[in-house]
Amino acid sequence: MGGGEVSELHVLDVATGEVRPDVIERIWGEFTADWLPDGSGFFYTRMAPAQEGVDPILGMTTWLHVLGEPGSSDVQVLGGEQGAMPMKAEELTFVEVPAGSSAWMVAFGAGARRELRVSVAKLADLDRTGAGKTPWKAVAEYADGIYEVAIHGERLYLQSVAGAANGRVLSVPLAHPDLAQARIEVAEDPEAVITGMAVSGDALYVSRAQGSQSEVLRKAWKGADAKGARALPLPFDGTVDRLVTDQRADGAWVRLEGWTHAAGYYAVDIASRSLTGPVLSDESTADFSGVVVEEVDAVNPDGTAIPLTILRRGDLALDGTAPTIVRGYGAYGRSNRPSFDPTWLPWLARGGVMTVCHVRGGGEKGHQWQLDGSLEHKMNGVHDLEACAQYLIDRGYTGAARVAARGASAGGILVGRAVTDRPDLFAAVWIAAGEVNPIRMLHAENGANQKADLGDPETEAGFRSILEIDPYQHIAAGVAYPAMLFSVGLNDHRVPPWASAKMVARLQVSTTSGKPILLRVDGDAGHGAGSTRDQDNAATADVYAFLLQQLGGAAASVHD
Repeated sequence: MGGGEVSELHVLDVATGEVRPDVIERIWGEFTADWLPDGSGFFYTRMAPAQEGVDPILGMTTWLHVLGEPGSSDVQVLGGEQGAMPMKAEELTFVEVPAGSSAWMVAFGAGARRELRVSVAKLADLDRTGAGKTPWKAVAEYADGIYEVAIHGERLYLQSVAGAANGRVLSVPLAHPDLAQARIEVAEDPEAVITGMAVSGDALYVSRAQGSQSEVLRKAWKGADAKGARALPLPFDGTVDRLVTDQRADGAWVRLEGWTHAAGYYAVDIASRSLTGPVLSDESTADFSGVVVEEVDAVNPDGTAIPLTILRRGDLALDGTAPTIVRGYGAYGRSNRPSFDPTWLPWLARGGVMTVCHVRGGGEKGHQWQLDGSLEHKMNGVHDLEACAQYLIDRGYTGAARVAARGASAGGILVGRAVTDRPDLFAAVWIAAGEVNPIRMLHAENGANQKADLGDPETEAGFRSILEIDPYQHIAAGVAYPAMLFSVGLNDHRVPPWASAKMVARLQVSTTSGKPILLRVDGDAGHGAGSTRDQDNAATADVYAFLLQQLGGAAASVHD
């Protein structure tokens, strides 16, 4: 069904354009195949057979498919409690083999968190009988703080936050992968956070960010540039959110975008040590030339400085009349780094202000920033969002009756809890596919997957901390709540639509403000992935119309 994300894996012969008969069912939509070096088959991760009342995210396993063979002959190579790398039911399992001639493969345990479990084995030692006897060598557990790995030659390269909250790159020999004896390839920078890495034929490439500005480092395998990582100049200030490399070739492609610059892929010119291009870009006619971007800090009552990004028209007077959206997320260490969104332009053109509050729980300021907004500390992120809204009011960007909060998915906890904590601070709220009843997460799909960030409600400590951040549980009768719009897709397998329905129903009978509490339902959508452009545009139009109506329309200081 539309947006449901449970899909099939098909094989296309890119040389001939022929669609091959190989079809794999029960694949989570964002998962991909990882090919064997000789192209004879691939590893894939498959969902367990559907069972009534059982979370479909539980019990995923990784299999080997030989091209041209029936799916019934596929062999399970990872998953379950058996073997040298046992997995819990809520863990996601993956096996990867680097392109080229590597003799090694890497097994992963993952989930709704940045950290990974990592093991390695020689490809020649893969057990193809299904008996689970592949001799995996454990490299890292979740507590070791490994975010990403790559193989080059006979060494394993790892992006690590253990003992280095801003991240560093380590390497170990694949034959003896002891992290205690790891070699430091790129040291931690006290001011910049490592956001990614990749290896190619010529060098190790690392992306790093300080606030909204990214940089790309290159450390060659040999020659003068092998002594240390050198920064490559970027064509504009923005975020590097992807490094694309192939070990069989030199160089890299760098995906770069900014708040007012469309995304594009830039090629590394090794001779000039610079980026050229874009060689591939997102075409957009959205003109952000009149938009200014400000990076400021709001201050939480506990004294913590919270980064706040503000986008507005350059000619906008700061007289407190601009309708303003405060966005936030604050989960899983995910960072809201600069991104280009043309749908923001109609809001900005009408004198609206768009802001992003980089609350704790995200990764904008490193691993400790994430920890300070996770588990029993998640209320820190809620108060961060409130501090950002207050900053905008105090500085004249907007007024108390002109602020809207926006959260999606796990951001539903952030925004939902902020509005139940400070309903006076917001005039309107939009929560999309929001988690707003986390105390019941184990009674919903994808619930057990959330324990690393939220806690376990079946333990006393976990129950208490989750109860404190549960928006639904903090709705009080007789309170003047702001206007609120909740949007859901009925095929959402990540966050239960019924949680938003419960929230709306309880708010409707509790609020005294007389303002609307609405639920927007799309019966042919899920968590957002798989929605058509028309669906996205219709939702955006509905939301902006709702927020502008509730906030009083365009800014008084803008006349078009």
